[in-house]
Amino acid sequence: MRRISPIRYRSRTALLMLGTLVFPAVPQAFAAGAASDDERPPFDWSIGLRGQYQLDNGVGSYEAIVAPAASINLDSARGQTTLNASGEFATDSFTDVRINALRLGASTTYALDPDTDFTGSTDLSLIQLQPDDTTLPANTAVPPLELTGNGLASVKRNLGLFDATATVNGQRFIEGPTTLDDASVIDNTSLSYWLGNAELRLGYEMSPLLSVFVDGAESYQKFDAPSPALAVFLDGRTTTLRGGFSYTQDSTFSAEVSAGRAWLDYDDPAVTDSGGWVYDASVSYNPDETLNLTGSFNTTIGSSSTVAGDTDVGYTLSGEAKYAVNPWLTLRGTAGWTRVDTLGSGDIATGYTVGAGLDFSSSRHSVWSADYAFAHSDPATGIPVDTHTVTVGLTIKR
Repeated sequence: MRRISPIRYRSRTALLMLGTLVFPAVPQAFAAGAASDDERPPFDWSIGLRGQYQLDNGVGSYEAIVAPAASINLDSARGQTTLNASGEFATDSFTDVRINALRLGASTTYALDPDTDFTGSTDLSLIQLQPDDTTLPANTAVPPLELTGNGLASVKRNLGLFDATATVNGQRFIEGPTTLDDASVIDNTSLSYWLGNAELRLGYEMSPLLSVFVDGAESYQKFDAPSPALAVFLDGRTTTLRGGFSYTQDSTFSAEVSAGRAWLDYDDPAVTDSGGWVYDASVSYNPDETLNLTGSFNTTIGSSSTVAGDTDVGYTLSGEAKYAVNPWLTLRGTAGWTRVDTLGSGDIATGYTVGAGLDFSSSRHSVWSADYAFAHSDPATGIPVDTHTVTVGLTIKR
């Protein structure tokens, strides 16, 4: 996991939740004439046109956004593969044109035999924040480009009442330089890294509905350059051991809870190793085709970029609700809360987000959307930020 400051940590969480609102998936399950999951079209595309107004602590900005997307679905008797690509292009009130994001991805599931399933995915993304984003220096002229590549492979084997899942994944992150108004450049090489992770999960079915499991994971992160504050590399490995249970009742309700311990061991003895408790939980409730409720709680641990040589433990709580009033109208809502504890210094940073929106299918090929989102961030040091975002858009789909 990328080592990021609490402020940026919360900002990215807010952006992810905001993306759920202002870039919603077309509600095909409820749209008139939409295909079911078992009748996916081999080729699908959409293009979104949106206007967005954002108010940060009383300072407003406007963006017009064009967001095309396309996917190819390949089904076979033993699995399915999806290839997808999307982009987001924006122009602001100063008529600057910017590429907000470009994404390429592929995912596949394949039944190796009746008891063994394989899952794989890969994706590549290039993003760039707005120059006035609160996570960047106040006098930013050109924000850094952030390139992220991920690859994952997982095999699950059914062993009667037992099951085993082995997962490996890798990540490459590159952050480009930040250019300021005075033409000076901030080198962000120390934030770029390679990350590898291996995980093994063993489960036991206590009943047709309830299972218990233990999960062990080992990851290693290697940075491209030493920390500017400490003049040492923050390379290190994180070991996590957890136990928990999962409950599944058909497709109506599912829940999983786990707890354990994580240890962060740095390669350089000049940096203090740290450990902490980690907790994770998720729940999904889908009583019928009109209502879907999901929630999750996650814990992360990593070195702090706000306090040199310290360790951050981050907590994220999020929830989402969708309700189809009828085949043409879907209501959506999201909420989230984050907290980052810096263990050595005792600093605490918090933030929360709330939002609501709707999708209206005026025809088989068009969906109108309207959204409002509010985000509050309260850093350990610095000024709290309140952000209001209003977005109205039209998505034209295949």
